[in-house]
Order: sequence, then C-alpha cells, then structure tokens
Amino acid sequence: MIKIKKQDTSKKTFNMKIDKKVLMKNVQKFGGWLSAMIMPIIGIIIGWGILTAFFLDTGWTPVAVINDYLIGNIINYLLPIMIGFYAGKLVHGDRGGVIASFVVFGVIVGNQFNPGWWEGASATPQFLGAMMVGPLAAYILKLFDKLLENRIRSGFEMLVNNFSLAIIGLSLCLAAFFGFPWVINAISWVLMKIVYGLVSANLIFLSALVVEPAKILFLNNAINHGVFTPLGIQMAADTGRSILFLLESNPGSGLGILVATALFDKKSRGQATGATVIQFFGGIHEVYFPFVLMRPILIIALLSGGLAGDAMFQIFDAGLKAPASPGSILAIFAMADSEWMNYLGISLGVLVSFAVSLGVGTLLFIIMNKRHKGQSVSLEEAQQKTIDLKGKESKYIRKIDKTEKLEKIEGTHKPENLKNIKLVIFACEAGMGSSAMGAGILRKKFKQAELDIEVKNFPIKELPENAEFVITQESLTELAKSKAPHSIHKSISNFLDGKFYDEIVEEFKKEINHE
Repeated sequence: MIKIKKQDTSKKTFNMKIDKKVLMKNVQKFGGWLSAMIMPIIGIIIGWGILTAFFLDTGWTPVAVINDYLIGNIINYLLPIMIGFYAGKLVHGDRGGVIASFVVFGVIVGNQFNPGWWEGASATPQFLGAMMVGPLAAYILKLFDKLLENRIRSGFEMLVNNFSLAIIGLSLCLAAFFGFPWVINAISWVLMKIVYGLVSANLIFLSALVVEPAKILFLNNAINHGVFTPLGIQMAADTGRSILFLLESNPGSGLGILVATALFDKKSRGQATGATVIQFFGGIHEVYFPFVLMRPILIIALLSGGLAGDAMFQIFDAGLKAPASPGSILAIFAMADSEWMNYLGISLGVLVSFAVSLGVGTLLFIIMNKRHKGQSVSLEEAQQKTIDLKGKESKYIRKIDKTEKLEKIEGTHKPENLKNIKLVIFACEAGMGSSAMGAGILRKKFKQAELDIEVKNFPIKELPENAEFVITQESLTELAKSKAPHSIHKSISNFLDGKFYDEIVEEFKKEINHE
C-alpha cells in the first residue's frame, strides 16, 4: 500500500510538470499567433505613424485634407481589415483571408453604429475585433470546405466555392455588425479601464514588472502585439501619442545587460558586444535573452532598468504616435511625437533605463565574482535550458557540440542532391525577425563563395510544401518537417553562429564541385 501511494504521488508530480510545460508552450504559441497577425502589416502601421507625425493637425507639417481623409480612414478601415485578412489567411489560406476581411468590415461599421453603452463612448479602431473575428470566420469557412471536400460534382467547384463564401461571409458579417460590438466593447472597456487606471494613478511604470520577465520567457509578442499595440493605437488616436508603444520597445534595459556582460564576462564578451548593435539599432531584443538565462539574477537589473525608464517616460508624459517595430532606437525616434519635451522624455527614459540596468548589472557581476559565483551556467547550458523549459523560438537557444550539431542538422534527410537546389528557406514564427536575419547572413556567405543560390525567409505557417532546403530554429524543426516533408531540414541553435553558416556553404560547395 505504501509503495503504491509513493508511485501515485510521483506520477502526479510528473503530470503537474508536464501540464505546466504544455501550458507555457500554448501561451507562447498564442503569442506567436498574435504576432503573425500584426507583423506582416507593421510596415503599414509605421507608414501611418509617419503620416500622422507630419500631416496630423498637431504634426510637424499639418495638412488638413490629409488629416481629414487619409489618417482617420487608414486607422479605422485599412489597418483592421488587413489584420483580419492575415489572421484569416493563417487559418484557411486566401479564402480565409477574404472572408475574414468581409466579416471584419461588419465589425468596424457595427462599432460605429454601436460604439459602447457608457457615456461619451465613441467608435474606436477595431484591432482587437479583427484579431478575434478574423480567425473565427476563416475557421468556420474551413470547416464547411472540409465538409464538402471531394463531394462537389466536377465543373461546379467554382460555383460552390464562390457562393459558399458569399453566403457564409454575409451571414457572419451581419452577425458581426449587430452582435459583436457588444463583445469587443466590453473587452475594450475592461482593458482600457485597467490601462488608463494605471496611467491616471501614475503607476503605468509598474508594467515593467510584467513586461521584462515576459520578454525573457518569449512572451513579449503576446503582450506587445496583443495588448499594447491595439490599445496604444486607440490611445494615440485620442491623445496624439501613447506611452504604451514605449513600454516593450525600450532598448535601454537590454543594452545595459549586454554592456555589463561584455565588461565582466570574458567568455561571452565577443557575442555580447556584437549583440549590442543588433539589439539597440536593429531592434531585435531577443539577442540578450540568453545572457540573462545564463545568470537569472540579472533579471533584477532588467527590472530596475525597466521601472526607472518607464517612470521617466511617465514623468515627461512621453509617447509615440505608432508602434516602434522592431524596438530600435531609430524606429522609436521616427515614431515620436514632435514636441521637444517628448523627445527629451524619450531620450531620458532610454538613457536612464540603460544606466540603471548597467549599474545594477555591474554590481551583480562584482558580487558574483567576489563570491566565486562566476561559474554560472554556460551560454550553451542556458540555451539548452531555454529549449527545455520555454520550448519557444528565439535567436539564441543553445549551442551544441559539433558531433551533436551535425546529427541534428542532418536529421533524417541526407543532403545528397544539393547540386540541384537553387533556393534555401529560413523559416521562423513571423517570418520577419530571426529568419530575416539568418537569411541575410547566409545570403552574404553564398555571395562570397560565388554560389548562385537564392535565400528567402518565410513564416513557418506559410512554408511551401515543395520547399527543397529549409533552415529553422531547433524547436520549430518538427513543425517544418510536417509542413514540407520532402525537404532537407537543418536546425540552427544560434542565429549569430558563423560556423553554422560556414558548414552550410561548405556542404553546398562540396556537392557542387563533386564529380
């Protein structure tokens, strides 16, 4: 009896661990899902921000006709419909994108008809609505298409496809017009009350307590694109700018961690120094995550820098007109409101967060070194820990030894036909961050080796089934294999690891030169 009891207890503990891991994985997937809806149109959102910076009635060069006809219509119609299209496309390809756009339009005009039940309620840009009804509409159409699969008489496919989309789309559009504003207005009301409550109570800087740890857990996309961007755009539409666009994109804290690491960690100095430029000017914050995982105590430095920087933003009432994506200092200033006090507040916020993060990080390094705790986990172990505990794509996960690396790279596919391959695909969740960086590095390596091979980056969800050669971060390799089962698949652990790219180039050169 006692033995059975012990076995049951251990089983429950094991199941609890599995459940936590699965839960974290699902939350991270949800963050990637939100990111995939927003990221393809970030360029247009930034374009809208530039438009407002110049031509809004409070901008640098106000133009009334542009303010009246372009700025408002872009944020009210174009952006939500495009978000809906990409959300639907993720679920059911182009048909999903089309029906999602149809239904999102119903949400937009429905919100104008029914803006809210509270006093002073007015129509708001329907970003959250698009992110909710877009995937739902596409999924309903997908279920219907699945139901009729292989049951349509030959020659009637186009007729059935067009009318099914028309009837289902029309029905969902009407339902969205009359019913969904109540749902989205309730959600928006709660979220806005929370955010504005923090702002009015001068407590918005406390969001750093959530944002900074969320970054290290790779949940920044869920927070930034899922909450801050939609609410920030609504706030910017009302007040001209929003502090919410600065909370996650501020590069100061991460820069402080990287500089402290470069100063006090000889083993990681080279990688940390190279990452500073990518993080601060390139805006890819994930490059500093593994350095914090190496020494988790450094989260104190991140939190300190984040709190100090956000407090400075709040003191100066600083904000941006549109999201700064990626979180580059260049993008931040490009999106800044044109008041000189706003520029000062943003500058001081970034500088203070950097200085505090660097100062606290320096102190922590000194303490660790004095107590002989510098033998913290290696970068390779930290990257392994990220894979095991987080299960999420990042630019740094882990470095494996050469033997293991070759085994992982080869997978089940031996690169025997590289001679005929003319396209290499880098794939990541959104298809814009790590994959774009990796594709750029490999493209340059191929050019230096005089190899005529094209390199492109794709979102993992849009990976072509007939892809020939695919490179993904380790945690996405299995998904990539299911998307493109006949491809040669290779896994990368560190997107700044030059040896990995050199090995790829050498393999191609050997195959091409082999008679």
